[in-house]
Amino acid sequence: MQDWSTEHWTSPPQVHRLNDYDHFGHPLYQRPTLDGRLHWASTETSTEYAGHIEGALTAGLRAAQAVLNGQASANRR
Repeated sequence: MQDWSTEHWTSPPQVHRLNDYDHFGHPLYQRPTLDGRLHWASTETSTEYAGHIEGALTAGLRAAQAVLNGQASANRR
């Protein structure tokens, strides 16, 4: 297993955490739009690990689950 945080080119010491994550994970991004037909899923919408690939994966899983839950609800009607 490679620990990329210890590699010189993938985690240089001069790189610091950005401060412009203020709106990442905002609750507004958690709500679907267009009558529930559009679910936002990107690292910027994630409430965890925003700005990183882990955030994108978390957001994708959240959105997929919301879509599946919506389909299940529609099928019960």
